[in-house]
Amino acid sequence: MDAKIDWNYEGKTDELMGTGATKAEKAIAYLGGLIVPFSLAFLGIKGIVHWAWWQWIIGIIIGADISAGAVANALNSCKRFYHSPIKPGEGKYRLAKNLIFFSALHIYPLIIWLGFDRANWMFAVIWYTLLVFSTWVVGQIPLYLQRPSSIIIVVIVILANTYLITPILGFEWLAPLLFIKIIVGHAVREEPYRPTK
Repeated sequence: MDAKIDWNYEGKTDELMGTGATKAEKAIAYLGGLIVPFSLAFLGIKGIVHWAWWQWIIGIIIGADISAGAVANALNSCKRFYHSPIKPGEGKYRLAKNLIFFSALHIYPLIIWLGFDRANWMFAVIWYTLLVFSTWVVGQIPLYLQRPSSIIIVVIVILANTYLITPILGFEWLAPLLFIKIIVGHAVREEPYRPTK
């Protein structure tokens, strides 16, 4: 199979999809961003969750960001952007290209805890701490073992989310998708395959 790997990129900086993302790459990420909001709408229509209007706004924004981000971080254009050295003119993205800092920005478990169920503090503390710690762990693992190790982490998260840590109602998807977005999608350095002409 013919495959092109290209670490070079140019054009207007795009920290969401990766500079130089193709129309197809952008389209698939935007499509991914609809999955969780539509799922939340379904839960609302079925009467499974009963949220205030402001909670719906928070839930839909976080859901869209995580589901779109899980796809976007797996894009080859995003891998190339975040796993490449800083280029001239990208100085303000220096911290964003730091894996730990990027991971630490994702305070969604804390927001959901404060906005939806303040009694469930373990949900917030455990998932946020494990997210940042897992990012560090993946960064310490030899490159050829990063991908399978990230999958092990996600398997553990799915099991813990199901059997050990009580999710906040309506956010049962949060921990697995957040770890897919950050640990598998963002933290693992992979070859940036590009379209062949």
